[in-house]
Amino acid sequence: MKGFWKISVIALAAVTVTACAGTKLQDARKMEPTGSPYNVELSRGYLELSRLEYSEGDYVDSDFFAERSMATGRGQNVAPQEVGARHEPADKVGELTSARQRLVAAQGNNAAAVAPSDTARAQVMFDCWMQEQEENFQPDDIAACHNGFEQAMRRVESAMMPKPVAMPMPGEYLVFFDWNKANVTPEAASILDSVVAAAEKMGDTKVVATGYTDTSGSAAYNVGLSVRRAEAVKEVLTSEGIPAQNITTIGRGEEDPLVPTGDDVREPQNRRVQIQFEK
Repeated sequence: MKGFWKISVIALAAVTVTACAGTKLQDARKMEPTGSPYNVELSRGYLELSRLEYSEGDYVDSDFFAERSMATGRGQNVAPQEVGARHEPADKVGELTSARQRLVAAQGNNAAAVAPSDTARAQVMFDCWMQEQEENFQPDDIAACHNGFEQAMRRVESAMMPKPVAMPMPGEYLVFFDWNKANVTPEAASILDSVVAAAEKMGDTKVVATGYTDTSGSAAYNVGLSVRRAEAVKEVLTSEGIPAQNITTIGRGEEDPLVPTGDDVREPQNRRVQIQFEK
């Protein structure tokens, strides 16, 4: 009888633990994530993992991912799960460790700002891979998480590669600006000297100065900033003898970046004014 009661108590405890699990998903669903684009995407990714695990009856892991969703949705820094935190098959520890090091290295190089969606996707898929590999009985799910991680990491690493220096087209000049500034730098002024010399050779010609910004700041603010940059170029050109009526200024804000980026990225080559001649 004592043995029977002991087994009964253990079984009751297991049922109690199971009954208490699986409650976090609803809390996470009620939360609207805030913070950087990276944190918002990470929160949504973890919420989807929580939902999937709940649908499979894995309430413990559903709670784990729901808690991560809420933490990242509050703007907290949540790192990819440590490999030692789960009981992974011995022959998979090396591969998982290398994958995590690859992801953490990219994050340390500001990947979350350069490619927020793909960096968040890579972390979510890594933690998914960890969880499925620990269970080790659903090969299709393991492969899906693994492949999702690899695809996202390739996009992250591609976005992190050094960009070639932008070169103007023939008959086109580019001047660049400091972040959130519209004043003409000494380097830009020397290029504008070349614009003036070219205009003098061409005679009566029209000049179009089109301003641009990077993606940091709001789109509306950046339109105004791009206009101020174009107007600053016009001021220098008119002071050097080009008639003001011959110069048209345009502000394009974040449109047509030289270097495509995600949102809220301070890419120097996108902070520019493009100068072209028109007859």
